[in-house]
Amino acid sequence: MEKRGKSRRWPVLAALGAVILLAGAVFWLREPRGRDLGTVLFGAATLADWDGTAVFLGDSITDLCDLDVYYPGLNAVNSGISGDTTDGMLDRLEDWVFAYEPDIVVVEGGINDLFLGVEEDKIVENLLAIAAAVHERAPDAAVIVQSIYPVADSPEGYLNSAVRRINARLEDMAAQYGYRFADVYQALRTEEGALTERYSWDGLHPNDAGYRAAAPVLTAALEEITGKGLLG
Repeated sequence: MEKRGKSRRWPVLAALGAVILLAGAVFWLREPRGRDLGTVLFGAATLADWDGTAVFLGDSITDLCDLDVYYPGLNAVNSGISGDTTDGMLDRLEDWVFAYEPDIVVVEGGINDLFLGVEEDKIVENLLAIAAAVHERAPDAAVIVQSIYPVADSPEGYLNSAVRRINARLEDMAAQYGYRFADVYQALRTEEGALTERYSWDGLHPNDAGYRAAAPVLTAALEEITGKGLLG
């Protein structure tokens, strides 16, 4: 029974892996957005017009999110890279996060690590290291760590089981490591714990409905920091 269960996992991994590789290839064919102010300024002509900067660090889920649409009124930099891992996010903090002197850093990542077989302990370690690096390098900046988003899982549910375990650890460690935890997973999941079909176009990335379902959870955390009524 165990061998048959494992055999059903590979079509899911292969399909989702192909999506990640394709998204990553598209990214590398264009100008890095984290270095191009002309493509990341929302609601302001120049950095001097901002009253605060929120940097969104993540993988394709962040990269494909139109921050101006889903988080209106927030001065935001999209530093997502399609196909990125938590190792990659940790390595590029200087140019893609600290260069913007952020007041808020929103972190999202980890699902690509799971697809690549990275141990859960390592994923948690990297996300905590990102939060710690922000506190050290930009001590006045607030950190929001998003939960890993659910995916359209295999029949065994092994991927989302790992996602839930990591999310629980991130939530438990939030106070200890000084970040806010935004549990967007709960807004997107089915009763079984997988990604709700109507919230995605490929079983991995949110569509418009998915981003809109997740936005209130993250917005609530942002409002605690900014004091702005971003929800209305």
